[in-house]
Amino acid sequence: MIPISDINPAKNIPFISRIFIIFSGLVFIFIQPKNNIDLINFFYKYSAIPCEIVSRSPLAANQYYFNECNSVADYFIFPDKNILLSIFISLFLHANFIHIVGNMWSFWIFGNNVEDKLGKSRFILFLTLSGFLSVLGHAIINQNNINPIVGASGIVSALMGAYLYLFPNARLLVLVPFGIFFPTTIKAKFFMIFWLLSQIFIALQTSNISWEAHLTGFIFGYFILKIFNYKRYAF
Repeated sequence: MIPISDINPAKNIPFISRIFIIFSGLVFIFIQPKNNIDLINFFYKYSAIPCEIVSRSPLAANQYYFNECNSVADYFIFPDKNILLSIFISLFLHANFIHIVGNMWSFWIFGNNVEDKLGKSRFILFLTLSGFLSVLGHAIINQNNINPIVGASGIVSALMGAYLYLFPNARLLVLVPFGIFFPTTIKAKFFMIFWLLSQIFIALQTSNISWEAHLTGFIFGYFILKIFNYKRYAF
């Protein structure tokens, strides 16, 4: 089930959402290398890596070559790497064209309404915290992993959680695959149930998709608004 849009127009212009999407696109087009080998090196140099976050030190050469975070570090591949900064840089990096289009499309569907209700300052804080916590959630569950974390899907998941809290009965236009894709509408709460079930399915498979970051972001997005008792909207 693929979300296309929501039937829930925002009242104000979502400037922060637009800036986030445009900036992510510019990074993908103009900064990320196009050659696969260069791109992998770029990700290791700039993006977050669970092993680095947990150990609070850059990845060592022997850890990389033996794919083992617990190995005693010999020499660091990128000794000047800022581990904390890499967490936030990761949020603007994407593996491929489909990855960034999927994330930014979903960001727009759910983000503009959340920004509308939180206001720009709180929305920026929301994005910052959700991005940090989603990456941290992935790292805690995968402490021995040396693969880079890239993408804004943790933030998108947090926006989905916030959207569910604010607009559980808002209708989404989605494409449903039954041999062919056909459009229909569904309430947000039912779409989120389907999405959560898909994350459980992903967790049971061998996949590069970070369900850990997704669920961490989603839980944060929903409950942070619940804790602060934001107004919910009925349709």
